[in-house]
Amino acid sequence: MKIAVLSDSHDHIPNLEKALKQIKVKKVEVMFFCGDMCSPFTAGIIGKVNLPVYACFGNNDEDQIAFVQLGGKNFTWVPLFKEFGEVELNSRKIAYCHYPKPGEFLAKSEGYDAVFYGHTHKVRNEKFGKTLLLNSGSICGINARYVLKSEGEKPGVASYAIYDTKTNSAEIIEIK
Repeated sequence: MKIAVLSDSHDHIPNLEKALKQIKVKKVEVMFFCGDMCSPFTAGIIGKVNLPVYACFGNNDEDQIAFVQLGGKNFTWVPLFKEFGEVELNSRKIAYCHYPKPGEFLAKSEGYDAVFYGHTHKVRNEKFGKTLLLNSGSICGINARYVLKSEGEKPGVASYAIYDTKTNSAEIIEIK
């Protein structure tokens, strides 16, 4: 099963629409969104893809009720009182959240096959034992100053990921 992992669109609709078109071509079956859509209308755009979507709120997502309403029937939202969501798909146990620290904690526990998170706008694709820890980068392509500390980090790269449940691995895809 192919799963799209997106995060941090920050209302950058042109990049989001490019990613959604690519996802359709790649025959993705499920989508995760790890926070910071920003405006509720973005959930409505994602909802039109007609895929099951597992989403959590980020620190820039203000009107959660409108997100839920506009996302439609395909969205499964992490309740506000929970730090993360979890689901089993194609025999893979997956956790997802917005912030890196809970993501790292969940990955290091090795209680999941994959853990997805966002917030930093920085790609991360590594394993802790059997668990894949994945940050798909940002749909908006805006890298915060604190993110550009890594040598070789490219500023302004918009990206998302395709996770493969068969191989428990992910491919990072730049949006051009």
